[in-house]
Amino acid sequence: MKPLSMRPLLVALSVLAVSFVGCGAPEEASHDPASAASQALAGPYDAWVARHALTSAQYQTEFSTWVGQGYRLSYVSGYEDGGSARYAAIWEKTSGPAWRAYHGLTSAQYQTTVVNQNAQGYRPAVVNGYSVGGVAYFAVIFHVDGGSPWVARHDLSASQYQTEFNTWTGQGYRLAHVSGYTSGGAERYAAIWEKTSGPAWRAYHGMTASQYQSTFNTNATQGYQLAKLSSYNVGGTDRYAAIFHASSGIPMVARHGLSSAAYQQAVTDLKNQGYRPVLVAAHNNGRLPEFSLLWQNLTFSAADLQHIDDTVEQAMASTNTVGLSLAITRKGRLVFAKGYGLADRTSNTPVNTSHRFRVASVSKPMTAIGIMRLVESGRIRLTDRVFGRGGLLGETFGAPSTYADSRVLNITVQHLLEHTAGGWDNSGDDGTNDPMFMNTGMSHAQLIQWVLQNVPLEFAPGTTYQYSNFGYSVLGRIIERVTGMTYDAYMRANVFAPSGATSFAVGGDTLSARLSNEPVYYQLGAGAFNPYGMPVRRMDAHGGWVVTPIDLLRVTVRADGFSTVPDLLNASTLTTMTTRTTALDPLGNAVNYAKGWSVNSFPNWWHGGYIPGTRALLMRTDDRYGPTGAEEFAWSAVTNSNNSSGSGTSDINLDTLMKNVVNGVSAWPTHDLF
Repeated sequence: MKPLSMRPLLVALSVLAVSFVGCGAPEEASHDPASAASQALAGPYDAWVARHALTSAQYQTEFSTWVGQGYRLSYVSGYEDGGSARYAAIWEKTSGPAWRAYHGLTSAQYQTTVVNQNAQGYRPAVVNGYSVGGVAYFAVIFHVDGGSPWVARHDLSASQYQTEFNTWTGQGYRLAHVSGYTSGGAERYAAIWEKTSGPAWRAYHGMTASQYQSTFNTNATQGYQLAKLSSYNVGGTDRYAAIFHASSGIPMVARHGLSSAAYQQAVTDLKNQGYRPVLVAAHNNGRLPEFSLLWQNLTFSAADLQHIDDTVEQAMASTNTVGLSLAITRKGRLVFAKGYGLADRTSNTPVNTSHRFRVASVSKPMTAIGIMRLVESGRIRLTDRVFGRGGLLGETFGAPSTYADSRVLNITVQHLLEHTAGGWDNSGDDGTNDPMFMNTGMSHAQLIQWVLQNVPLEFAPGTTYQYSNFGYSVLGRIIERVTGMTYDAYMRANVFAPSGATSFAVGGDTLSARLSNEPVYYQLGAGAFNPYGMPVRRMDAHGGWVVTPIDLLRVTVRADGFSTVPDLLNASTLTTMTTRTTALDPLGNAVNYAKGWSVNSFPNWWHGGYIPGTRALLMRTDDRYGPTGAEEFAWSAVTNSNNSSGSGTSDINLDTLMKNVVNGVSAWPTHDLF
């Protein structure tokens, strides 16, 4: 017996669509700037696409697009925004029973459609009730009938729903789906019961947000996971109906009460942790749309995810780190990225994977890649002199007769890349501070001219390694002279854009000049320096870039010397870039610096960065890294805080942290999140 509820209302039927099985992974697409867009996952599990903020027409277009590429609609939720219907949906490229989907159905049309589809051998699998202008509508997904008994009801008051619930569960049915909504302002429910086997389950409805959170927490401690969720608003109060199943052991994440922007960011963040969508529930809270989600992780074990979180959070807690973001690649594929802590303590804004941080001296390997592209194209040579007549910069910054040291005329591009120009270092051993943090009101040109005229070298160029921010600033000016482009424009066009890295920008000096999606920086403790008291914009080529850890790795895998992803530089150029200098430090010791990269004998390539308010690390490992060998990792991590010498607390050690994170994961996924 398949009884159906009846409560007629009116409106036009939406287009019917049917889909079967397919495979593959499409490119990201979106028709509305406000709609969520998540690129399909290409890996051992089914590809998926999530969208939201779609008008009825846009939803129909998206529906046709993805169904045409072999995707099937797995979940849909309608809601009201600005007096019109909007839709959030999930499509998956997976096998399954034949299916059909409808949206924009009135109560009467939903009733008729269920009857008609039942006559054709289909049964409702997902039903979503939603209200627009006080009128109830329905979106529904049908699957071909599998033969087990089922019951569908809609337009039930809370008491009627409870009665139906008791009736059908008393006859051995289990609640398969429930949707709360309003009709004419009154609380209503649509539900589906099935007489099938399955895990132990519990169901709740009419919960406030706090009751839902409490219920969620209680069930989690008792071994139950959220399986289905519906959100709705009754008389100005958000309500939730939920079904919990005995835990499967699969890692799950649930969120509720999200704005459209927060939902979009959650989609991005969860994708970057290897999660995939299970459901999206949306409703209007009386003013704006709100979203809830449930995602599962089929790529990492719960133990591995817990290891990553515990390792990071313990390291942050012991060092008072405010916020941190990290990303990891394996064999050229992005396998994990996540933000931790706060981007802004005042607004309590959490760090997410879209936040872009100052990376300080991690800017240097980026500049080195840009220079080596010019070398490879024949526009400059490493042996080219920099200053004076015939040099790349000529006498732009004054005639040689004005220089404080005539040996400046012997400085080459290679010397600047390897920090062997003979001086202008940041150690202060010669009694002069780092030139890049002096005369902060000067432009690049003014500062370079002042240094040439006032700061003599300590050593003959090419003989001694001394880490020099100033030298990399000069490399930025060489790029500008040779290409006729600004440094940042050249880097975007020739290094970042070809790598697909779009978040790079040269940072601002002040809090008011903070970029979009950039956190607030903190230096903690007595005697702290002001993170907003530095000439960050002037630091461009040696320490001025602001970027996400993910985009740092997009560039790194395009310059790592491995065949997994095509490199921007040929093999011989990469070898040159990562061959360590033969110069010794002032104490006569060998150093591990090449051209923009620290390099050891393994070889791993890396660079760290530090300025007040920021610590950063970029690492590319040898392909023998890891317990099984042939691991070929790269990782980046960056913070928006550090501790002053008077704080009594050490800064976080990003090198140790990331090695602990990577080495403690038992199994890595093979998907690519780039």
